[in-house]
Amino acid sequence: MPKNNRSGVWRLAKSKSSDGSGSLLSLVLGQVFILNALFFFFQALTKNLFPPLLLPLREAFSIDNTQVGLLVTLVYFGYALARFPSGVLADLYGCTKTALAGSILMALSFIAVALSPTFPVMALMTFILGLSSGIYVTAGYTLAVIIGSRKRAATATAAFETFGIIAGLISPLLVTFFVFHFSWSLLFTVSGLFLGFVTFLFYRVRRKSIRFESEYATGNGLTIDGSGTTGDKKLPDKKREFFRQLDISTAVFRDPRIRRFIIWSTLVGGLGALSWTGINSFIPTFLVENRGYAYETANQMFIIVSIAGLLAKVVTGWLADRFGNNPVLFTNLFFSIILFIALSFTANHWLLLLILALLGAACLNTNTLINSYVLRSMPPRYQGAGFGFFSTAYTVIYSMGPYLTGFFSDHFGLSTAIRLSSFGAVAAAILILAADRFVPRRLVETLSNR
Repeated sequence: MPKNNRSGVWRLAKSKSSDGSGSLLSLVLGQVFILNALFFFFQALTKNLFPPLLLPLREAFSIDNTQVGLLVTLVYFGYALARFPSGVLADLYGCTKTALAGSILMALSFIAVALSPTFPVMALMTFILGLSSGIYVTAGYTLAVIIGSRKRAATATAAFETFGIIAGLISPLLVTFFVFHFSWSLLFTVSGLFLGFVTFLFYRVRRKSIRFESEYATGNGLTIDGSGTTGDKKLPDKKREFFRQLDISTAVFRDPRIRRFIIWSTLVGGLGALSWTGINSFIPTFLVENRGYAYETANQMFIIVSIAGLLAKVVTGWLADRFGNNPVLFTNLFFSIILFIALSFTANHWLLLLILALLGAACLNTNTLINSYVLRSMPPRYQGAGFGFFSTAYTVIYSMGPYLTGFFSDHFGLSTAIRLSSFGAVAAAILILAADRFVPRRLVETLSNR
């Protein structure tokens, strides 16, 4: 397209965005949104590829379940550590530049995982892979909402998250195809190369994205231009302003009421998700080794978990709005514990399918419940900092799930490991029952009004 035509299209998009009616998939910004959503797809792959891949990795490196579980833990741990810095980098340098940097590192990490010659190297590369996905995710998610505009934020979020859901659905099929016809390492190589190609395309349109960030910021009373400056201020001034705001945000720890609420929420969310993350990572392995299914059949059955979780998402949200987050969250945890135990004992094929579907419906939306509860309850002034610290801390906790389940399975067997791993959900349910002792209802009600 000639340069003068591109400028004309940009002016048209700018005019539309200024009155809040710009199309989500406009000629100018649609490509930016889709490329960013593809980044999110690969970000989701960094976690979803591993559960159906544990058996091939265990054989390739001659390791046990503890070690292969550690690989999954390291992905989540790296992701957790980078989530808050991703927001920092986005504030300093803009969402576009931060998302681009994360995608470059992610593409290189995929290939580095594929080329890992030994388990220690593989462990390091999986940690970096998780770190790179964490660097991308906060900036990329924010960029998607910005492009969608405030009036279309819900549409943008739904469309954006669809790419992550697709990654979860097709991961078992991708793993099965590459393991049977090629190799697991080629899967990571191809993922890295495709992501590299998407990154190259995004790099070519980055100026449009940066310019739109600047227009969006100006339209919302900000002066961020996405190029390392804030208005007429230089970067050092911008950094000082950021750290000043960060110091103000530490009130989430200085205020005892907010501190108690965040600690309680972190333990509930982290411990509840710890059980699911650990058990979910070993479901395909359990179906193969403890129930005698063929590897490809086990991975096909594993897809049921994602489908059920997707179908239950809207219903779970409606129930939470109707009856409150805590009652629905407790119910999910209660049934999850029963289903974990039932899974470890059941051998009937149809009962297993039913249990997997119910587990997906109950467990895949637990994070959504605790996340929305924290955001709804936090004082508006501290929602960003409070939720940032909460999400980082509780992700660190549940990242330990795969390692612990692998450790239990090596010492007691995988069926017993599933039962033992349910302790996190039990502890989270107890904390909800005892919520009034830790965070009285009046305290939570007054927080959001501050």
